[in-house]
This record gives sequence, structure tokens and C-alpha cells, in this order.
Amino acid sequence: MKKITLLLLILTASFSFGQVLSEDFDAGLTIPAGWTNNELSLSGEVWIIENTGEAIGYNDPNSIYYDDGLLTNNYAVFDSDGYGGGTSAENTALESPVFDATTISGPVQLSFNHFFTAGYGGFGYVEVYDGTSWIEVASYTGASQTDSSFGLVEIDVTTELAAATNAQVRFRWVGDYSWGWAVDNVVVDEGPSCLVPTDFAAGAVTTTSFEVTWTDANTGTPNWEIEWGATGFTQGGGTSVTGLTTPAYTFPGLSPDTTYDFYIRTNCDGGFGDSEWVGPIAFTTAFDCSTLGVPYAEDWSNQNLYFSCYTNEDSNADMLAWTFNTVNDLDGDGTEDTIVNIFPQAANVAKDDWLFTPAFSGVNNTEYTITVVYNSVDFNNVANESFDLVITDAASSTATNQTVIGSYSGITQSGVFGDTMGNDLITQAYTSTETYTPIADGDFHVGIHANTTALNSDVFFILSIEVTAALSVDEFDSDNFKYAYNKTTEQLTLESSNLPFDSIELYSILGQNVITRELSQTNETVNMSSLTDGVYLAKITINGNSKTVKVLKQ
Repeated sequence: MKKITLLLLILTASFSFGQVLSEDFDAGLTIPAGWTNNELSLSGEVWIIENTGEAIGYNDPNSIYYDDGLLTNNYAVFDSDGYGGGTSAENTALESPVFDATTISGPVQLSFNHFFTAGYGGFGYVEVYDGTSWIEVASYTGASQTDSSFGLVEIDVTTELAAATNAQVRFRWVGDYSWGWAVDNVVVDEGPSCLVPTDFAAGAVTTTSFEVTWTDANTGTPNWEIEWGATGFTQGGGTSVTGLTTPAYTFPGLSPDTTYDFYIRTNCDGGFGDSEWVGPIAFTTAFDCSTLGVPYAEDWSNQNLYFSCYTNEDSNADMLAWTFNTVNDLDGDGTEDTIVNIFPQAANVAKDDWLFTPAFSGVNNTEYTITVVYNSVDFNNVANESFDLVITDAASSTATNQTVIGSYSGITQSGVFGDTMGNDLITQAYTSTETYTPIADGDFHVGIHANTTALNSDVFFILSIEVTAALSVDEFDSDNFKYAYNKTTEQLTLESSNLPFDSIELYSILGQNVITRELSQTNETVNMSSLTDGVYLAKITINGNSKTVKVLKQ
């Protein structure tokens, strides 16, 4: 699955005072003395100690646990994905030894570093024992990996533990073949006078702005200050914002599809001073979907485009939806392939899930060709998938206008997963092509509605989607239209023996418009020197009719 891109936390450690619990799990690769696995569900699946730094659900090899979770050396981890589907759901708590919290004279703080990989129904609960009962002080979950939580967490547990002589801490995982949770550097001590902000999350994200929210456990009426700038800027040289009185800020005047960094700290009242700075924290603005148009070719190479411009809908509300996936090497070439898939959590789960493309501007009586490349995988069951290809006037299953242009069933796994002899899931994938002709001008979306029945359901994925306008052969006969690219001059030359050219629109392979020019002569040149090398689609218009050709710039 994708690594988190909208909000990447790199947090610093805090100072410790009056420790009553401290565990870094570095003594060995077994659960430390005094710590226990409490299997509340008797699933047989427990926390273990690891030291690879590789995050569950992400491409291997990686060091995400060390880089983003701030784990060090050994750490405790619950690998739900590694355990697979069991006979019962998981509910296992890693519980600390008993400690006396009354020896702390000031505020009691629990801190730890962690990485919780969200998705597929996993939950993480942080709980403390006050001598009588377990009390939840934090929880983590989410529908997909974009909701993952990681980094340093500091929690004021004074209310829960200040009077507890037999206190404990535990990390309780609940799931069933979900992802996982790693925890390290667990400390209970006297908290600092001014706590750092935590639990950063993305709010409203646009092409030119980004909202971030956070949590602050300080008492009184703290305020916050932020410094931000282009990714990699040195603190002290960015834009400063001070006196924020609510735990949210919207960064203004940004560029689309661009990553920025920020630092933040708390200013506490009552003479408690300032917290440490937290950062850099990275965020990325949305892709500008308005730059997309026909011709359009989507191969999922830009995940920000997918998350900004595509809509997925879990119509049956089973917490399973279309997912951006980069963790499978489908053709055995040693590189993970990027796909979008719908993945049932267990065998025999019916699908009712929609994936909608961004909007395309349709022209009355113009024929559009839609091509989809797809396949299925025998993972939990023997796949026998079905889906509809639907044109809608909104990115919603309840769109007012819906036209089913293709229905497909009996989609079994074609090829062998990871085969290196030309029989892999990519080369043997299915291709379906349909046409759509609007009866009026207006935007349209292409919807892929996965609707496999429970008996036949397994993994179904999309490799690519293309949308092109029909070509007018009569207006672009090979005798009267020629084009050529000169890599020395970086000029595209157009020649028409009869009618003058009207215009040219040049698109990247992702469908992003990079050049638009009005033309008026029968011989024209277009300067492509500002473009990077690669394949482009040129939509050329003569006398109101258009043709699209591929241009290789190298």
C-alpha cells in the first residue's frame, strides 16, 4: 500500500523526569521480563519483538519504522497481516509491569514512539490501569493507510494515574488479518511544564492551501507558533505565524502538487514557557484536476493525482473500498507494480464499490473511447469477478444520469502472479474497450462499479484507464497531414496540404495539459524544449475536427 504522503511526521524526543517505567525492548528478541501478552480473544496471535525497521504493509526493504515512527533498535510489534486470516478475531494486549505512579511529584506523562498502519479494520488502543480498571487514553484506526499514525506520542495521564500505586500501561491490538502496530521507547515519568502538540492530521486540502490540525494536552489557554516554507528549508528562514489560539492552521498561497515543511511549538501560559519545536512535518497540496482532459491515460504513476482527483465509494459500507496499491510485483521483474484494487478482507465477501475518474469535458455528438485493463487474483478464494463500466454526470453512485456502457463477468485470474516468462498478471491482463457519445455538452465521469457476488469474490484490480476522442479519418487522411519531431531543435513540425490548422493541445501521458496554442497556417512548428523527455499526446484540430497522435520527445 502507499506510504503516507499528505502528512509525514518527524518528531523529536522529550526530556524525562522521575521515571517509573522505561522500556526500549533492546534486551533481546523476546518479550521483556514483567511484560505480558494478554490474549483477550484467545486467537493465538501475540506481540513479538523485531529489529528490522521494515513497516508492515509497505514495500520491502524499507526503514519506515525507524525513519517515521522513530523506533530504535528492537521494538514490540503486532503483525496482523503476517498472521493472516485466523479462526477468530485478534484482541491481544501487550501489558507492562506494575509501577507506583504516586512517586511522581508533578504531572504524570506517558510517552512512546510508534507506527500504526491503518486499514482493513485494525484498531490500536492505549490504556492505563489505575488500580481498579483499564482506561483508554488514545486510540488509532482508519479506513486506509492514509489514516496511519506514527511518531512520538506524549499523553498527560495525571488524572488517571496520579493516585495509583499499582499502575500499568498496555497497548491493545484489535483486528483480523489487518495491518499492524509497532511500539517502542515506552516511558512513564514527570511530564514537562509545556507539552508539545501531537496527533497532527490533514484537514481541508486544495491546490493552493492545506489545513493542519493537532491536539494539545496542556492546561490553561496555550497558543501556538508555526514556521513553514519549501521542503528542506532551514528553520529561521521560513515564514513565521504566531499567536494561534485554536489548534488548526491553513497554509495559504501554495502551488498545486507541491510539498512543504513546517515546524510548530506550544506557548504555554502560567509561566510554563514554551514547548520544544516539533518538525519538520511535511505536507503536499492537491493535484490540480482541472488540468486533466481528453486524451487521458492513467497508469497510477502519480498517487497524489489519484488521491486528489479520484473518488471511491464503499456502497455496502463494509469498510472495504478501492485502494491505491504499490506492494506487489505482478510480473516478477523485481519492482513493485502500481495498481488500484478492491480487496475483500476474507473469502466470500460481496463487492458493491465504485471508483470514479476525474471529470472530463464532453462535447455533444463526439464519440469517446474508454479502455480499461484489469485482472483478478486468487487470494482467499478462486476469483470470478464482475463489474460494470458506467458513465455518470457526478462522481457518485446516486448520480442523476448514469449510462452503463459495458458489463463484464467471469473474470478469473489470467496469468501467474510473479511469473517471469511472459505469463504474468500484467501481460495476460484483460482489456475492454467501449464507446460513449454524449447528446449534449457537459462533464462526465467514468465509473467502475465492482459488483461481484459473495460466492465469487476475491481480489480485483485495474492496471490502467484511457479516455480518447474518436478520430476523424476523412479530415486527417495520410496524404494531407504530416507531423515530425526534431530532437536537435526540439521542435514539433506540422504540415497540412489542404486546410490550415486550427489549434494544438499537448498532453502528458497522465492527461495533463502542458501546451495549448492557436494555429492558423498549413505549416506550423511547436517548441517543446520546456518539456521533459517522454511520450506526449498531441490533439491537433483542422476545420473543427481533431485527431490525437503520440509524440516521443527524447
